[in-house]
Amino acid sequence: MIMWELTTGCKPFDNVKHDHHLIYKILDGERPKITEDTPECYAKLMKSCWMLIQKTDLL
Repeated sequence: MIMWELTTGCKPFDNVKHDHHLIYKILDGERPKITEDTPECYAKLMKSCWMLIQKTDLL
């Protein structure tokens, strides 16, 4: 998320309420949209950092 914030200058999910619903969406794999002007190598690195963590791994 820090990488995304650096490329966009915005906070991730700034347009939605930060509550348990957002937490579940993130756990289900929701990520902010990578902007078109993000360099491809940077976007690939960012996506690799966002690898989906299974909910069962957290329990």
